[in-house]
Amino acid sequence: MFTCGTCWRVFHAGWQARDQHCDATGHRRPKFECDTCDNYFDDEEDRRNHMDYRNHWFDDAPECRLCNSRFPTAGERNSHEVADHHYCAECQREFQSRNNLQQVWLAVNNPITHMNSARHRSTNIKCPFCARECGTATGLTHHLERGACPNAPLDRDKLYRAIRERDPSGVISNRALEWHGVKTFEATEKAWNRGCQAYECYLCHRLFDALPSLNAHLSSPRHQQNLYHCPGRSCSREFTTLAALVNHLESESCGFMRFQAVQTGINNLVSSNRLIGF
Repeated sequence: MFTCGTCWRVFHAGWQARDQHCDATGHRRPKFECDTCDNYFDDEEDRRNHMDYRNHWFDDAPECRLCNSRFPTAGERNSHEVADHHYCAECQREFQSRNNLQQVWLAVNNPITHMNSARHRSTNIKCPFCARECGTATGLTHHLERGACPNAPLDRDKLYRAIRERDPSGVISNRALEWHGVKTFEATEKAWNRGCQAYECYLCHRLFDALPSLNAHLSSPRHQQNLYHCPGRSCSREFTTLAALVNHLESESCGFMRFQAVQTGINNLVSSNRLIGF
């Protein structure tokens, strides 16, 4: 049942009837209505939490190139990528800190130097299965881990299984890990913390205003096992996703590989049957 956001008349026949009513009267749909279903909310945060949890965003809603978050506009997506991921859209690359990102922005003032850098010579990575342009090696692994490739039945769990089989020496996979697949968590109303007046994650104690927001948090890789580790002997970083490991290597923060080498080797890592080695 869809509702008019001006007179609050309910239309049992569906959204077409409601939209015809709005077109005829000049009325509007509810301001914070879900993109897909008939639910509407008190504010934009609750609307987004619902659409994240139910995957109810429009198919063409701008999506973060580094995580599963989606946004109403490309501008909001871009702001999120800068603030949360230190991501440079010009370079199609994530940086370790805001300061490093700002250094790249300063380099844009010298376009010849900036565009001739390795960052800009290697932004044409394509998925080996569907040929979608993914920008960088991180973009490709994120594309596969979230199950977005129509030609490869892969997700984070299946990709790790395949890599683990090809990595008997534990070059990048945590062989000591007793792994039985991705863990799933789902919170109920029992997660409500009366003292804080919020829903509480019992794993990290982070608070959420809405139960769908808490469940979206629990379904993310945040509380999954660290499946991967950096292959550098002097680096002890571990990661829950392959995309996070690849991004770490791209950043050159530990000096194990150059950005260009990661781009060159990514297809062999995700689509080859050869044993993994560096």
